[in-house]
Amino acid sequence: MKYYVYENWTIHKAKIHLADCSFCNNGNGIHHGAGKKNGVWHGPFATLGEAIKAAKATGEPVSKCEKCEPT
Repeated sequence: MKYYVYENWTIHKAKIHLADCSFCNNGNGIHHGAGKKNGVWHGPFATLGEAIKAAKATGEPVSKCEKCEPT
């Protein structure tokens, strides 16, 4: 299982997703070609622990996606 973190600069948060989440799309998000105006994807990470560590390193509040519920 792979994990990604979306660091959103606009609303100041880092959200952890499973790679196959429809919001994540393996780190491509839902707005193909949107650029990095609002945030950036980090990953992939092999474990949830690695994703949590990366999310915390952003300095933003960390949460998990409510849709894919990474565990």
